Amino acid sequence: MNVVIPGNADQAPSGGKSAEQLARKRLTVALVLSVAMIAIYFGFMGLFAFDKPLLGTILMPGLSLCIVLGPLVIISSFVLCLVYVLWANRVFDAGVRELR
Repeated sequence: MNVVIPGNADQAPSGGKSAEQLARKRLTVALVLSVAMIAIYFGFMGLFAFDKPLLGTILMPGLSLCIVLGPLVIISSFVLCLVYVLWANRVFDAGVRELR
């Protein structure tokens, strides 16, 4: 005789997606976005450390490449955060609702 206990972790969810698949998707998205941010940040820092003449390139009077790339690093972090929030609202939250 099988007794079903509410909230039992051994039960498979009735929805199409399992909690493990959803967690794997979230981890994948988080890792991809983290690697992108790390590449952007350390790429800029690498240029700053090893190729200062390139960053000193004058694009127009009073505007160097460094002044353009610096804020772009900061803006890219906001954009990647926005990408994650949009994905979480559209995919992850819908998957969690489906599991309930």
